[in-house]
Amino acid sequence: MKTDKKYELSQTPSSKVPHETLFLEREYGVTHLPFKVELQLCRAIKEGDDKMLESVLSTTLSDKIVTGFLSKNPTKQLRYWCITVISTAIHYAILGGLDETDAYNLSDQYIQAIDCFETTDECIDYLSSKARELVKLVQQSFKISQVSSPVKKALHFIHVHLHENIKVEDVALHVGLSKDYLSHIFLIETGSTLHSYILSQKLVEAKKLLNASKTSKEVSYILCFSNQAHFCAAFKKAFGLTPSQYQLNIK
Repeated sequence: MKTDKKYELSQTPSSKVPHETLFLEREYGVTHLPFKVELQLCRAIKEGDDKMLESVLSTTLSDKIVTGFLSKNPTKQLRYWCITVISTAIHYAILGGLDETDAYNLSDQYIQAIDCFETTDECIDYLSSKARELVKLVQQSFKISQVSSPVKKALHFIHVHLHENIKVEDVALHVGLSKDYLSHIFLIETGSTLHSYILSQKLVEAKKLLNASKTSKEVSYILCFSNQAHFCAAFKKAFGLTPSQYQLNIK
């Protein structure tokens, strides 16, 4: 395991002692973070409170971080602890209003990243950044929670089916309203037409795919644009760059 520099992660000092948790707590004083601290962190995420989050992170990271005993292998110990923190944080983000599909996909991404960690520095820096990310996402979800149930249902449908050729009629059928009425209330509540919103979400997703080194042709196909030229034109109109220019800028 690589040498850590910034943070200290307290673990069991020996692999030659019994691994019963109570024994370790009595013998070495190895205990978990106080529940109060964990609860404050979860509340900050659930409420989308960035000030509370920064306060918790600042206070927690100034002390020794204690994880208890999860594995004899120190690298696995580190990763298991990260995963337990992420799993709890994701659940509170859902309680705060974050879309379940988004939340569980993020959880998978986070855990895949955690699988590569070897140092406490990587672990703490990553968890801190993802806690901040979850707070921002929950803040964004507050706006969605203010819309009516049919519009919320439409937003979720669009989000889940971005890789398909979504038509306004499809969304209306899913919601159970007429095309005209859904379009009317969607515009009033979001300030955007259904067609414009679908296109904007596809283009936001296109950025992510381009960041992941997908080609313009691949992105156009994945997101069901009528053709590559249409995709490139829409992308440039929205962001001022062609997809290829965008990829050059992020390298």
